[in-house]
Amino acid sequence: MLRLDVEMLKRMPGEFIRLELQEEISLFELQGRMWHFSAPVKVNLLVSNTGSSIILEGDVSGSLKPTCDRCLEPFNYFFKSPVKESYAHIPNNGEVVSYSGDVIDITPEVIKSIILSLPMKSICSEDCLGLCTKCGCNLNKGRCDCENEDIDPRLSVLQALLKKTNS
Repeated sequence: MLRLDVEMLKRMPGEFIRLELQEEISLFELQGRMWHFSAPVKVNLLVSNTGSSIILEGDVSGSLKPTCDRCLEPFNYFFKSPVKESYAHIPNNGEVVSYSGDVIDITPEVIKSIILSLPMKSICSEDCLGLCTKCGCNLNKGRCDCENEDIDPRLSVLQALLKKTNS
């Protein structure tokens, strides 16, 4: 877990500290899919005490090991996303996260920031050929023996007509 000890900072309104944190986060679930980290998550933060809240600003970076949506092979996905969150002892209309004590667990907000930076589809490379729609062969590893007739289904009537006239 990524935890901030804010005991000293809470007593110094108007002050700030810079922190670099690194932590192993095993995985998280998003829409029924498990996301695994392939390296520790790094967080660079400026932590400020405004008098009424503790504000975090910075970025989170690391590497995930998703499965490609085209070829179903795992690959490394490097990310870097901004993190900005406010924490207060008294909740304020949902705009800030409440905390108690001298330690703040920032893991949920860091994961939220990572989720917001993820692409809609996980693709290992722009050149990924995916799987054959007939036999399931990974086309990045080699061609398959399937007949590959990419014919627009709207024109299939014309194809049948051509076969009749050639017979």
